[in-house]
Order: sequence, then structure tokens, then C-alpha cells
Amino acid sequence: MSLRILQAIATNPADLVLCTVMRVRGSAPRHAGSRMLAGREGRLLGSVGGGKGEALVLAACADLLGGGRPAILELDMQGLDLEGPAMVCGGISRVLVEHLGSRAPYQGALKLLREGNPALLVKRLETGETALLDGDGRWAEGSLQDADLQFARQALASGHPVLVEDAGLLYDPLFPEDKLLILGGGHVGCALAALAPGLGFKVTVGDDRPAFLEPGRFPAGVDTLGGAYSEILASFPFDPSTYVVIVTRGHLNDLECVRGVLRQPHRYAGLMGSLRKILLVLDQLAAEGSDPLKVEALRAPIGFDIGAETPEELAVAIAAELIAARRKSECLEAVHGARKARRQSL
Repeated sequence: MSLRILQAIATNPADLVLCTVMRVRGSAPRHAGSRMLAGREGRLLGSVGGGKGEALVLAACADLLGGGRPAILELDMQGLDLEGPAMVCGGISRVLVEHLGSRAPYQGALKLLREGNPALLVKRLETGETALLDGDGRWAEGSLQDADLQFARQALASGHPVLVEDAGLLYDPLFPEDKLLILGGGHVGCALAALAPGLGFKVTVGDDRPAFLEPGRFPAGVDTLGGAYSEILASFPFDPSTYVVIVTRGHLNDLECVRGVLRQPHRYAGLMGSLRKILLVLDQLAAEGSDPLKVEALRAPIGFDIGAETPEELAVAIAAELIAARRKSECLEAVHGARKARRQSL
């Protein structure tokens, strides 16, 4: 759930209906966990796929305004006739449409996320009763005694909802806002800082050159940190939702940043540079006795290979990799394996 949707639910007392894609089979416009918030004005935030399917969901939302038991819609998009009325995406989406009563679980979830912690909403499909678990599996708001913590852990680990139809329960994980620390405010760092906020990242740019952090260089909402890179790393609030992109102006700064980042909690860390520089950095880290598992997890050289050359193109290549990490895409591991094989061949 996007932070904007969660904030709207937690703070807006208006009559609202929440729609959640619980499960997808085959090809569908949105993945499990996609959400849409609707009110008397229609769709307010988010999407469950657009087009005819979303129109059907919005019609169900209108029926639930004012109250009522949740509805479960199955959107069949397996039509075969391109000129016919049936949707032809090739899959089936199961969508929960629920009128929002008590906001306490959502307010509790928002508090957990703002503190940098994950949360899990457990929902009873028949009644819409909702309770909140924290990331350690403890009830933080309400409780559903027949909930199974095994499914809660599965949802938190996968990042996607877990639907247990026999029990009539949905385990819906929520995570803190993705934070992106860009170390290096040069051409590529500046281009990435302009692109990443639109992808849902809270962006901070760090650089040891004051001129590269001047007001107006970055879009509104992008934070900046100045000083030595060691000071920047010491002051940044790392947590498991932190992504780090290292694009400094030189190998000594790169090495200092990699050393510091590997000592901090993070979800993703990537280093830009030539293959030769990457090999030298990795060899130095190994010689210093750095944790081999953390070194192995470093994504380098960063960015999907799309033939990018300009700073703006490189920013797109890097952003694509960040999205793949966020969505736990299989392609990321395939790319990482290919990079490792290439390094070992030299």
C-alpha cells in the first residue's frame, strides 16, 4: 500500500472504500497487493488495473458506500476475441472491495511505518474485520485469534498478500517508504534524483562538494546532505528499506562509500563504474576482510544494460534495477549472475 493511500485512510474521516488485488493468475494489469481507494467522488488514489476491470470494481465501490459486507470480485480477462467485449489480458484477478469502518488498524500501521518498521494487516473476508500485527508478529491493534503467524511471516517475506481461502483470511503486508540515498550529486546522481521521486522513493543526495548541493539543483522534496562521505553515512538514517546508489566522482570516494554502506542495514546497494574499477574495489574489500556475503550482494556495475550513454539514460537504467529490487524480480538475480560470471572471466 502506498504511503499516500495509507495516510488518506488514517486521516480522512470521509466514507471510503478500499480495493485490494488479493491474487492474480496468468497475465493481469496489476500485481497482487495493488490497491485503489474510492469515495463518493469515485477513484481517489491508486489503481487495480484501469479499463473495464477497474470500472467494474468502482461500481462495486459505489454499492458499498455507507457500509456493508465486503465484496470479492473475480475479474476474468481471458477473452479470445480481440474484437469482442471480453477482456483479453490473459489472466484472472481476485479483488477485495471493503468499506472502511474503524481506522485504528490503519493509524497503527502508519505509525509503525513512520518508525521504519513493517506491519501486517490481517483481514477477515466475510466481515471486513481488520487487525494489525507488527513486523515481529505481535498484535498491535485488535486481534484475530484464528490467524496463523506462518502465513504472516510468508507475506512479510514475499512482500505480497497471502490469501488463505479455507480460513477466509487475507494477510496484507505493509512496508516503510523506500528511501534512496544517492552518493554523488554529479550528472548521473542529479538525473536519478529527478526521476526517482516519481517512482515512489524518498530521495536524499549526499556529496562532499557544496556546489553540487545548491538549492534548485534538485526537485522539491529531495533532501541533501553535505560534508565528508564518512559524515554523510554517519548521519543518514539507514534501515532495511534503504536503497543506496554510489555514483561519486572518483574511486577513493567510491571505496569509502562502499565500506560504510556495507556496515549499515540496507535493501539494495549498487556501485557505478567501469569493470576494472569494480574489480579493484571488490578485491580491496576482500583483502580487508569484509563480510563476503555483503560484498557478493553489491550490485556492480550498476544499471541494466540497455546501451545507456547520457546521464538521463543511465538514470533510467539504474531506476529499472531499483524497481526490479523492489519487486523482487527474477531478472535482477539473472543480471547479477551474469555480472559475476563476466568479472570472473577476466
